[in-house]
Amino acid sequence: MHRTLGLPSLLALLAACLDAASPAPSLAVGRAALERLPLRFEANQGQWSPDVRYLARGGSVKVALTDRGPSLRLPGTGRIDMVLEGAARPRIEPLQPLAARTDYFLGDRANWHTGVASFARVRYAQVYRGIDAVYYGNDGRLEYDFVLAPGADAGAIRMKFRGADRLRITPDGDLEVEACGATVVEKRPAVRQGDVAVAGRYVLLSRDVAAFRVGRYDRSRPLIIDPLLVYSTYVGGSGNDNVTAVNLTSKGLLYVTGSTNSANLPYIDGAYSNNLISSAATNIFLAILDTTAAGGYRATYFGYIGGYDVDTPLAIAVDAQGDAYITGTTNSTTFPMVGNSILSAFPVSSSSSAGVNSTGLVQTFVLELNPNLYGEVSLVYSTFLGGTLSHTYGKAIDLDQAGNIYVVGTTLTSDFPVTGNAYQTTLWGGQDTFLIEFSTASTTPIYSTYLGGELDDDGRGVAVAANGLVYMTATTGSTEFPMAGNAYQGNLSGGYDVVLAVIDPSQFGTESLVYATYLGGSSGEEVRGMAVDASGNVLLTGYTLSSDFPVTADAAQPVYGGNGDIFIAVVNPFTPQFLLYSTYLGGSDAEVGYGIGADAQNNVYVTGYTLSSDFPVTPNAPLPIYPGGIDIVAAKVIPHVAGPNGFGYATYYGGASISSGQTLAVAPDGTLYFAGFTGGNITTTSDAAQGAYGGGITDGFLVVFTP
Repeated sequence: MHRTLGLPSLLALLAACLDAASPAPSLAVGRAALERLPLRFEANQGQWSPDVRYLARGGSVKVALTDRGPSLRLPGTGRIDMVLEGAARPRIEPLQPLAARTDYFLGDRANWHTGVASFARVRYAQVYRGIDAVYYGNDGRLEYDFVLAPGADAGAIRMKFRGADRLRITPDGDLEVEACGATVVEKRPAVRQGDVAVAGRYVLLSRDVAAFRVGRYDRSRPLIIDPLLVYSTYVGGSGNDNVTAVNLTSKGLLYVTGSTNSANLPYIDGAYSNNLISSAATNIFLAILDTTAAGGYRATYFGYIGGYDVDTPLAIAVDAQGDAYITGTTNSTTFPMVGNSILSAFPVSSSSSAGVNSTGLVQTFVLELNPNLYGEVSLVYSTFLGGTLSHTYGKAIDLDQAGNIYVVGTTLTSDFPVTGNAYQTTLWGGQDTFLIEFSTASTTPIYSTYLGGELDDDGRGVAVAANGLVYMTATTGSTEFPMAGNAYQGNLSGGYDVVLAVIDPSQFGTESLVYATYLGGSSGEEVRGMAVDASGNVLLTGYTLSSDFPVTADAAQPVYGGNGDIFIAVVNPFTPQFLLYSTYLGGSDAEVGYGIGADAQNNVYVTGYTLSSDFPVTPNAPLPIYPGGIDIVAAKVIPHVAGPNGFGYATYYGGASISSGQTLAVAPDGTLYFAGFTGGNITTTSDAAQGAYGGGITDGFLVVFTP
């Protein structure tokens, strides 16, 4: 049974292959990453209702294999049970166990299901005398075969589609099954003996029963009947789904994390869509994909973590062993805690038996997950960070060579756990940036400090250098943000400026702030993304409202477009000029940059959104025409090449809706992975895992550009 179920993807994936002779960046050949997730059948280890033995997902459809036969669970409450009339009670056998396991850390430990086994195939043995039904995945499609032993009678197979409104055989010989406003199409069956094709077709025996008619064949040899099943409807989650962070390792593993509150999300594997903690719950997902040629974008790990309330991952780091470290925000008093937590209990008590936090207090979470371990031990570490008095938001994470964790964010609480060697031990403004360094081996931070001025400061990025210096960036409205070193810009220029600071956590007190500077123009800026290139330079992006934002002479776009542009800056605090490269990127309406990174040649890549119909797209742009709405943009910038030639490409990517690129990862060869959320109308390829918008508030997306 071939089915374009879309597979359990994490979002509506976008991929295409453009003319190879064109200088334009081609979209990843064949498939974007997540549409290639391997179809797999997860065993029921208590995460589903007892009647389900194995379950596979694709698009917005679940295929549950029960003792009574396969059941197609459609979006909402729709369901079609394919009952084999006159069949014996089958023996259900999992075949080809897969190495990948699934872990679910949802709320209380009693709700956790770990090490869930997966299989490539499941066989219903002897459904009729001499006939097996085998379910499996093949290149992104769910298939089933009826396998007939010598002497078995194909005429015995009678498929009753319980729950269908109507069956119809098309002029092309396909079987259409209509139910709950959706249409399932089983393509004309392929019947074969070895490599020899045998004539075969569907026939209708009644309103909801179909059978096969098979031409002449050698009854002394096995026969395979292989129908092709295509699900053709609008698919997707009914809630709010977003990809918030990606990380590409040197081994070619792509880590993807995001948040979802969709009960019917088409790409969540296993029990999650059936086990929302509550209607208000938003939980974290993590997928790890092998992007190497040998891996073919196959998933090696799925994990789902959360509590009874809202959990939002905002940043991810990966160590040399492949452990994932995620930080973000949580309202969940029941967020799972493991190991030497700095703060193991949410600082306010639950206000209801359901574990919902009615106070609205937001805390930072940090977790470490080892995808090479199975069961509960794969969640190696987790902790809350914050105080009892007000909110704390973890927004960036990095690791040093010793495995220590560094988190930067924003806090409004005056009792954040600072250390005695902190540069700043007390909250100064209404909200300050924080930096905390800690190890999973201890409940006490190594270094922790506030950093801010008399007004609001918002921490956004962190990167740890090989020499132990910590680079951090923030947006500030404070005129008295602490400056240090030979500051490039010693005073606040606009209402808000970017700040870049360098901290040496091995030093004590005021000596630990090595460098700090403002960066901005007269009308204001905010930073949204930070990275470090192969030469150790710091990359910054966000948006500027200033026509006098400092740009360099070799800027690709030296003139402000208007109403807010993306800025792209390459800086180094320890070079005389500090500002190595800077350019605007934008049209006459608003833009914001969120994700930034660089390839091995130090070319810079950025993603975000635009409202401009005159965004400066390049002639080789994959999508050069503004579709309207708030649209995704992506660009490659070649520093030190002045003028339009400084853009390797700049393009729209989206439709007339509300969409934004939020995060990106760049391979050394310039392959760009960018992701975020969309409100629909995305242009997808014909073989996209989810070719249409899911109908909720937003869907996530992932796009892959190749150089």
